[in-house]
Amino acid sequence: MEQRLDSLEPPEPTTILDSPFPFEEGTDVNYPTDAIPISEVLKEGIKIPFKVIKSEPNYIRPIYEEHWHSTTGRWSYIPSRIHYSLHRMFPYYSIGISEELHFTQNVGIAANTAMNETDLDLYIVVFQTNITDVYTKGNQVVVVGTPKRTGVEVINIKTADIHPSNKEKLLLVQVATNEEELDYSLIRYESPDFWLQTKQRNEREKSEIE
Repeated sequence: MEQRLDSLEPPEPTTILDSPFPFEEGTDVNYPTDAIPISEVLKEGIKIPFKVIKSEPNYIRPIYEEHWHSTTGRWSYIPSRIHYSLHRMFPYYSIGISEELHFTQNVGIAANTAMNETDLDLYIVVFQTNITDVYTKGNQVVVVGTPKRTGVEVINIKTADIHPSNKEKLLLVQVATNEEELDYSLIRYESPDFWLQTKQRNEREKSEIE
């Protein structure tokens, strides 16, 4: 029982104002410094293609799922459950089985992903929104859509279509309607040849060992 309690809450009473995940600490330092209003992204940015890889118009987002129970010990942490429930949009890369599993179990949505050595995809899960367009400028990606009461869509865009002004900073991904932000998320930028670079790095490390 004590172990289950440890998986549910922080060890001491505390107030968490932002993300409960240690790996997201320091996002303020890496927040894009050239972020501009959404209206300017739509006016001055580039409209980029996207592909809908999952669409369930009548999907109702669960308040609770059975694999979040404390007996699993992995996805039951209450601060993380609240964090995910506060958001309706989640970007991610399919660049690791463990990372992708962790993401899909937390968000509750899985989609078919693909791997290409020189053409990496950025996937974006959006709840309760009918996506119509995607724009980008600098380190910003704006997903335009119409809010609705139900539904989930998963789209993919090519990282080759994103041209960050500063690759050391995070991407600011926003979902918006009528030029107003509905939600946002921060994610690092990965180059189109992510998998090729990984393959070459692994080959170099292997040759050094041999």
